[in-house]
Amino acid sequence: MKILLLSDLHLFDVRMTPQRDLDRLEKLASFITGSGAEAVLNLGDTVSKASMLRPECPSIEDGFRHYLRWRSQFRILFIECAITRELAFFTSLSGQTPNAVFDCEGVSIIAMIDHTDFSPEQMAFLTGVLARSRSEGRKVVIGTHIPYPGSCSHPDKIKFLHIPPELHRTLTEFPQPVWWCGGHFHSNPEQPMITGSLTALYGGRFRLDTRNDTTYLRIIDTESGQIDTQFPDF
Repeated sequence: MKILLLSDLHLFDVRMTPQRDLDRLEKLASFITGSGAEAVLNLGDTVSKASMLRPECPSIEDGFRHYLRWRSQFRILFIECAITRELAFFTSLSGQTPNAVFDCEGVSIIAMIDHTDFSPEQMAFLTGVLARSRSEGRKVVIGTHIPYPGSCSHPDKIKFLHIPPELHRTLTEFPQPVWWCGGHFHSNPEQPMITGSLTALYGGRFRLDTRNDTTYLRIIDTESGQIDTQFPDF
């Protein structure tokens, strides 16, 4: 199964023009259609925070509605990693709970809310899904907006997820491959961290016009285990 990772679109951001957003979404739609992806895992920050929104977007909720209308053109599965600031409307608009699992072709795809420390409820949810996936022989793809520690470079280690040692051990010793995907930092395309069965990777970013960086997206092929990094010009 091919899963396309998106992260940090930051729609309606004051650092981008309205035309730039329109062009990017049009080109992204063509890219998704041509990628052969069977699912899209969006790692979050789809719409920028309220203080960074352009005047034509009155709220984050309005921006998210716009994104969902754009998303509706596709006939493949979209899975969203929720951001805390979206919780007031996330489920009612997207139809997905903030902590969710989708079972697809021998793969469990998990999306979780962007807490640095998992709540007891989140931990129970995740360990339950992992136990079921183990018993059913499923591979696992996990998406969180905040990255797994060691998956990319960042000077502030506090801002990575806080992973309990027992969870890390479960993932590295899992009988099937596990991919943990994160975003948030706008990091460069570094090599994933591979430890046992766990591959922890940074999922990608979209270029901001005020920064001297590049857009890149990644596609996980769960059948071959390959991770393809693409550098589209948008």
